[in-house]
Amino acid sequence: MTRMSYSIRVRQRFSAAHYLGDYQGKCEAIHGHNYVIEVWISSEKLKKPGLVFDFTEVKKQIAKILPDHKLLNEVFSFNPTTENLAKYFYDKLKKKYPVSRVVVWENEDSAAEYEE
Repeated sequence: MTRMSYSIRVRQRFSAAHYLGDYQGKCEAIHGHNYVIEVWISSEKLKKPGLVFDFTEVKKQIAKILPDHKLLNEVFSFNPTTENLAKYFYDKLKKKYPVSRVVVWENEDSAAEYEE
């Protein structure tokens, strides 16, 4: 029997600079992105009044962890690749919500996602 579930997806934007360590190419120099983070939260059942989670509440929680207008290399102890950012945001949000996937877009053509 197939298991059915509900999902919501919340998208937030933030701007930040970074450079890639242990990398040869133009991205080893400091540069910035207007990132978009997408978070999927899934549940087999709806909470009253028929929601997976309230969009407003989720957006507030995401905003708390976004490093807006920061140099990511100074914020994180890891190399701030888009892949590592997706995992970091997934782990942080998973503590509060049943997150199923996080996608981080560094521009409209390039993204990385993390899911378990």
